[in-house]
Amino acid sequence: MNNPYLFKGLAAGPTVVRRIVSQVPPSKYDSVSDPDRFTLREAVAHVADWDSIDLDRIKQIIEDPGCTITPFDETERSIEQNYTSTEVMDQLDLYTSRRTTLIAFLESLAPEAWNVQGFHPEKGILTVYDMANLVLAHDTYHIEHFTQFL
Repeated sequence: MNNPYLFKGLAAGPTVVRRIVSQVPPSKYDSVSDPDRFTLREAVAHVADWDSIDLDRIKQIIEDPGCTITPFDETERSIEQNYTSTEVMDQLDLYTSRRTTLIAFLESLAPEAWNVQGFHPEKGILTVYDMANLVLAHDTYHIEHFTQFL
């Protein structure tokens, strides 16, 4: 893996989200900026939750090359995990902690591990490197969403 920005970008996600959220009044945490998207409270819980899912998926690919990754319904998951009742600051801490764990795992990988592939029914064949980059893309998608609450 020779992308010098990958780990910096991964580390930046929780920091940027925390900076944005710190500028949003708590009275807006449960507002809807778009009827098809999470509230800020739910979105923070979602990104915190998703890092553990992504780490599990990456580990699954490494442990079982060629495996099929189980997709999740994000709306259903938000209900199961009760995103609407979470504390935003606690979820930001969890997001940071889980991201640190994810980065540490990725940093420990042997160079050949980055090319191991799995199959996601909705996204196709994905390498570990692809998965790490999907985490960055997921951050960017939600960072744009968080800015809608400013």
